[in-house]
Amino acid sequence: MRRKDREIVGDENIAKIIEQCTTCHIAMVDDADAGMPYVIPLSFGYCLEGGVLVLYFHCAHVGKKLDCIRKNPSVAFSMCVENRIEIHEDVYCKSGRFYASVVGQGKAEIVEDVAEKCRGLSLLMERQAAGAPHKFEFTPAQAATVTVFKITSTNFTGKAKSEK
Repeated sequence: MRRKDREIVGDENIAKIIEQCTTCHIAMVDDADAGMPYVIPLSFGYCLEGGVLVLYFHCAHVGKKLDCIRKNPSVAFSMCVENRIEIHEDVYCKSGRFYASVVGQGKAEIVEDVAEKCRGLSLLMERQAAGAPHKFEFTPAQAATVTVFKITSTNFTGKAKSEK
């Protein structure tokens, strides 16, 4: 990271950024299209512990992203929170947006274990319904209606330009 002064370290601090993010962009290689990059925004759930970030996603049982993951599980991801922009009238090049982001790389895999699949769906739903008065628990029958995949990463960074 070039701007070490903006680096965010520690699981707890990175989790604070992730909690503010509603969408995670996943980049993968589309071997069916001459190795072109393929990026898609998705809702997500996560757990972060001991420097290991696991992101959970759900989708239909068939589709382009699953085809890409099966052929090449190496992916990159990005999520951010954009805050207000600061305009410097005297020198526009000093203008910029206050933000916080988490980016990284990892391996994607389709979750086959039913218990983990239910847990991933619960984490995803709890993030989407933040502040809901109850926990979301999925049955194996409910989990069978979708595909769940996860990205496991130990190669991620947090970065922020904060208002001081």
